[in-house]
Amino acid sequence: MRSPSRVAANSDDRWHALATERPFLLRLARLQLSSSAEAEDVVQETLIAAAAGWDGYQHRASLRSWLTGILRHKIVDTIRGRRFAVEVDTVDTAEFDPLFTRDDAWHPETFVDTVCAATAAAQRQLLDIIEICMNRLPQETAQLFLMREYLGMELAEIEETCAIGNANLRVMLYRARMRLRECAVRAWGEL
Repeated sequence: MRSPSRVAANSDDRWHALATERPFLLRLARLQLSSSAEAEDVVQETLIAAAAGWDGYQHRASLRSWLTGILRHKIVDTIRGRRFAVEVDTVDTAEFDPLFTRDDAWHPETFVDTVCAATAAAQRQLLDIIEICMNRLPQETAQLFLMREYLGMELAEIEETCAIGNANLRVMLYRARMRLRECAVRAWGEL
């Protein structure tokens, strides 16, 4: 049996770890959502879901990756909720994303870490560079790019949500990719 002080320490560690990732999650949410209040709400929901599902988190992926996955689903739900007003009692609660449990925690089988430490370190470094490069993009361009590449939204859905034409959207996405590529290559030191 665990001592009460050990349980409290684990709980404190959990909240500290979640609080440490909050600024990153908030920056990501603000890029996608139209108001700071919506971003705050989505991040708060993410942290609550993570705390509730903490026992299911098996540390196969980094904490940031796990939280970002939860945040991604919360953002998509918020964006889609703007378009489709659905009565709460008409939602089929039996249907949910197979990657998550009903309490928004990752299923244990979702992540299997087969990456060696050196590769994982290089990937973390590259992701840090990409984050820096994303912050250099114009806000609208970064938002469209993340909607397509990170949230996985279809072009037609982005066009409808953002009231932007197909050709304009494709050009903006192309330019975002090229700017990110150039920035990442420069930061990686390959030019």
